[in-house]
Amino acid sequence: MARIVIPAFVAAFAALSCLTAFARDAGAEPDPQHALPTSQDGYFQTIARVADGVWLIAQPQPFHIQPIGNVVVIEQRDGLVLIDGGGSPGAGRRIVELVRGVSDKPVKAVAITHWHGDHVLGVSSIVQAWPNAEVISTDITDSHLRGRSMKAYPKGAPDSALQAAFDKRLDGAADFVRTSLAKPDLAARERQGLEASQRLLAQYRTDTRDIVLALPTRTFVESLKLDDATRPVELRHPGRGNTDGDLIAWLPRQRVMATGDLVVAPIPFGFNAYPADWQRTLRAMQAQHPLVWIPGHGAAMHDDHYVDNLVDLIGDTREAVAPLVKEGVAMDEAGKRVDLSADRARFVGDDPWLGRWFDRYWTQPFIDAAWREAKGEPIEQGEG
Repeated sequence: MARIVIPAFVAAFAALSCLTAFARDAGAEPDPQHALPTSQDGYFQTIARVADGVWLIAQPQPFHIQPIGNVVVIEQRDGLVLIDGGGSPGAGRRIVELVRGVSDKPVKAVAITHWHGDHVLGVSSIVQAWPNAEVISTDITDSHLRGRSMKAYPKGAPDSALQAAFDKRLDGAADFVRTSLAKPDLAARERQGLEASQRLLAQYRTDTRDIVLALPTRTFVESLKLDDATRPVELRHPGRGNTDGDLIAWLPRQRVMATGDLVVAPIPFGFNAYPADWQRTLRAMQAQHPLVWIPGHGAAMHDDHYVDNLVDLIGDTREAVAPLVKEGVAMDEAGKRVDLSADRARFVGDDPWLGRWFDRYWTQPFIDAAWREAKGEPIEQGEG
């Protein structure tokens, strides 16, 4: 999912023109009432074993408007391999402590699944703790990290001007949440979610002090094997999907598949995606018959039922949009005419809070992507 300052959140609202113009001064102190997340908010990641020598670091609650990407820890003979590195320097420091709590071995490699900030902005803290660790990505993701997609982020060392600009954009997101809370017609569940979001954004402001992007030190085009007698890891670029440079990690002996944001629960992210390729990529991953799926967000899965639903969701959206394009229907009008209510119910039930974000994180952006695909227009990655 394309993300800017608060990776998923601001990109979603920038695309929807939801950010307000009356932002607070950059770096302003958060409202003391919302200074810290509560234990019920599920913001801070925890670690749990998902297979022998494999752990998942994840947010206990599976959906946040400003998420932190999952991190997979894989123990090999001579060190640890991490899949992704968290969404901020603060998250990265907490990840370091969680990793040290399960193994004394050093981290020897961090493989980045894609360029979005909630998966990469903690890597700087990880390589500070383990300076010899390689940072690995596909060559396509490397180009995004070094180029236009992540031009707003300092590389190598903090930058005060870029930090101030980052903080300013974060102010806009905080304003949006505050303005939304002022609406009188919110369902209780929506109000609860927005109030939690205020606390999360306050913590995120703290976590993103001295933000810096650690760049890959090793890249590959199609595949790269990190060999080991017990837990070999096959890093693959299976094709385009959620982004054009997605990386997955496959553990053939444990039959564990780490997917990055090709699979996200409970709400998939549909920004700047490649619909037909995404379907093919997921089906190819299913053909490996994983025993454990580790998504980019959400809990580990022990069957592919959710993946089946995601493949169907992509197909349903494409099939609804394609005939409208043939009729000459414009993108905005197509968004109004496509009905994904049955799919929405399958993913989020009747929860008004999750339904709100299903529409913003999937329905609206993915219909746009499906329209561009059917129209034969290029789909390009956004800016973070």
